[in-house]
Amino acid sequence: MRSMQRVVAILEGVATARGPATAARVSTEIGLSLSTVSRIMRELAEEQMLDRLDDGSYVLGSRVFRLVRDARAGGDPMATVHRVLAELRDRTGETASLNVRRDDTRVCIASVDSRHELRRVVPVGDAMPLVGTATGDVLMAELAAAEQTALIDRARDAAGSRVDLLARLRETAERGWAVQADGLISGVTGVAVPVRSGGAVVAAVTLSGPTTRMSPEIVEKCLPDLEDAARRIAPWVREPG
Repeated sequence: MRSMQRVVAILEGVATARGPATAARVSTEIGLSLSTVSRIMRELAEEQMLDRLDDGSYVLGSRVFRLVRDARAGGDPMATVHRVLAELRDRTGETASLNVRRDDTRVCIASVDSRHELRRVVPVGDAMPLVGTATGDVLMAELAAAEQTALIDRARDAAGSRVDLLARLRETAERGWAVQADGLISGVTGVAVPVRSGGAVVAAVTLSGPTTRMSPEIVEKCLPDLEDAARRIAPWVREPG
């Protein structure tokens, strides 16, 4: 069996297993020595084609699923992002957007507007200060304390003292999401969760709409959908640098 055939056979063996697959089981199924299968599976794990679990067994890796997503979306990451945001909008009823940090601002890179007549519109390219927004809180929450302080000190029209704003960032980091009602835009509430790549926060998924429709109870109800959208979008957002 040629080297490429071995790789394909091992991937197929893992894919068809009912649950995580051990090297011993795959070795038996495809007729290769245990040492050969173990070596190839370790190499595939290094390339993220397989993921190695704590007990030494394997499942298909994140890279395999990214390849599948690429194929289904025709290689266009934003097509997938917009589809996920549209589904989030349809489940919650409010405008859904994907935002990234650019210096002292948050910039919208994808957005799907609410269908309500009264709605928050977030155009692609729209930039707002980081400080004083739910999206900004998420994008700042895990920065070094010195950088957080510098951003706050440079902010104009920031509502609250430095101490209060830093405390809000700590709370955001601890709970994993942020909400801001009637902040920089009166009558608008935003709730945001982080999008991660390589463990770092690289973007934020945000729902925003009239405060009259986004009570604390509604915000809490929307959080699972927001977090699910962030997880689905994560493979399509690159880590900065």
